[in-house]
Amino acid sequence: MKIEEIFFDEDDKTLFLIDDLQLKADAIRYSILPKLEIINNELISRLINLYSFDYYENYSVAKTPHFRVSKTQRKELTKTNYTYSGVSIVGQRKDNKWKGLDRGTNTIPKISPTRLSIELTPNGISTIFMFNYPSNFTKETYTKFYNFFKSELNRIVGLFSKAGLKYDFCFTDIFSISEDLELKFETGNYDVFLYSMPLDYPINYVKINEVIYSNIILFPLLNSCIEIALGNRPNLQNDIKKLEDKIVDYLETYFPTSDDIDDVSISSISEEYLAEIKIKADTKIKVQAGVRWQVFQRDNWKCLACGRSAQEKIILHIDHILPRSKGGKNIIDNYQTLCETCNIGKSNEDDTDLRKK
Repeated sequence: MKIEEIFFDEDDKTLFLIDDLQLKADAIRYSILPKLEIINNELISRLINLYSFDYYENYSVAKTPHFRVSKTQRKELTKTNYTYSGVSIVGQRKDNKWKGLDRGTNTIPKISPTRLSIELTPNGISTIFMFNYPSNFTKETYTKFYNFFKSELNRIVGLFSKAGLKYDFCFTDIFSISEDLELKFETGNYDVFLYSMPLDYPINYVKINEVIYSNIILFPLLNSCIEIALGNRPNLQNDIKKLEDKIVDYLETYFPTSDDIDDVSISSISEEYLAEIKIKADTKIKVQAGVRWQVFQRDNWKCLACGRSAQEKIILHIDHILPRSKGGKNIIDNYQTLCETCNIGKSNEDDTDLRKK
């Protein structure tokens, strides 16, 4: 599947609200995450071209939920009520790499505490930047990062402002980011969280392209945090210079007309929609699973033509057994699961019910 073909619709929106936790976990694992991975791969490709660096030297990808557990643990995962799914660019999980970090032990931490994520929730798709995940580093380690945040605050604010992100204030009675950072440091709350307002459903390539753009703009902040974790001196200004040198060409390539940019403006979350979700949660009204998920579950998340499963990183489609051009109805008994390749190869003249083979 090409990134231009990725689409998240109302079924994806309501997925996070359904009560069937097994179905929800399977749908996230076999349908949502593969699409998010395609988006993230495109982001990585653009980052490499724009910033001219070796991505694979320090970075890797993390998925949420990751499902990289034993079968016994996986059963527990399917009992979890997931409210979002995402892919993140993170530092590599590697021994003896993060020499700038200290947890007060004799070993060098394997994980860097910063990530840049693309997340899908019931509210839409958004960009998230997190610092202090995982946590539990020494005060000396946090001092390095906080000194960097404060010394480069003007440039950092410029980046997340241009990327359309908001700073999450811990102390809501103040409005200065600098003061908020200082109070966090004093109280031992070292979390830094930036987020964009979600772009609502339906989510097409135009909105996905805007989220990728937000991640690209914010990458210099992530890269500086990675340099600190490596024990190096961050050079935020250098990465911003790379961005400034190429951003016009980037915008001409991916946002060729002003209308494209206008169509993807960041909008606030609908208060009515949030109220609707709260009512459903409070009254425990069951949200029925979308037909798509019911068909995939019935067909064991496998293509009925070639037999490949979603575990093999294929994209599953819903196929009309009796084509609509021949009077086929939009009902669950007229649907079957095919992979993207088999679905493209199936003509409108083919009305074979593969479930009966």
